Amino acid sequence: MAQKVKVGVIGCGGIAMGHVDRLLTMPEVKITGLMDTDPERIAGTMKRFPQLDGVATFDDHEKLIKQGDLDALVICSPHNVHRKQILDGLEAGLHVLTEKPMVCSIEDANAVMAAEKKAGTVVGISYQRHTQGEYQFIRNAIAGGEPGEVLFVAAFQGQEWLESQKGKWRQVMEISCGGQLNDSGSHLIDIILWMTDLAVEQVSAQINNCGREVDINSAVSMRFKGGALGTLSVVGSCPIWWEDITISCKKWAFFIRQGQLTYTTGRRGEVHRVDSFHYGSPSADHNFVDAIMGRGEVLAPTICGLRTIELTEAAWKSAESGKPVKL
Repeated sequence: MAQKVKVGVIGCGGIAMGHVDRLLTMPEVKITGLMDTDPERIAGTMKRFPQLDGVATFDDHEKLIKQGDLDALVICSPHNVHRKQILDGLEAGLHVLTEKPMVCSIEDANAVMAAEKKAGTVVGISYQRHTQGEYQFIRNAIAGGEPGEVLFVAAFQGQEWLESQKGKWRQVMEISCGGQLNDSGSHLIDIILWMTDLAVEQVSAQINNCGREVDINSAVSMRFKGGALGTLSVVGSCPIWWEDITISCKKWAFFIRQGQLTYTTGRRGEVHRVDSFHYGSPSADHNFVDAIMGRGEVLAPTICGLRTIELTEAAWKSAESGKPVKL
């Protein structure tokens, strides 16, 4: 591989701006291609980042890949095209970082993981919380065993998603493949499974679409292998952004409120506060490049995408049937 990692960016919407901004700060990275089906979005990206002057632009991801001046792809496109873009990148021998959700079905996740194994390249998901120290702290503590077994998990995410996404592609089932549960809710599902390393055994769910064609409010009850229980609430009609995560273990308990972590040890133990910090890489983009350069492993691998869509798909099926779904 060349001294610089040559990156092509697929999709030039709002989420891509953060990726481009971060990639441009890395001396070991060179953006060599931009792709979007809308030339105005490409023009807007070029205007915002004058450093991209002269970079090749494309209206199709296959043309971007075929131009050959690439080592890696960063995928920032709508959910329904992730599978093909990931698979096409892997077939070309490229490293791939994709925005969440990785894919929209268990079948697609298994196809990506099989292609990843064949390609032997780095594949990551842009779950940025994996680089944040408060989440790493909980994951490492639970894995170390001192808190004792996880007994209960409660997770809540509220967002003004119903109105903020009205009329946009995220509320079009054909493009988004699901509502907030599959969008920002994907972060919440991923992180509770990643921190606890629990495997979901059964899911019961109630979903209210609030008159839209995709899920808006979801109430999910979970039973994990080993006996732990959990609740997951994703509320797209909430008037503000709010997120709570509680993990109750046999000896310790962890509380994340709006990103702030506190935890307690023992029945009468002190309450400790952990300020936010980054673990290793400061972002998913940095971690992706570090993994490509052999400076560590990708922190949000494809197994996280599989586990997240397994729970999401089970919730959809349970809500539709009115019955619990076993995984």
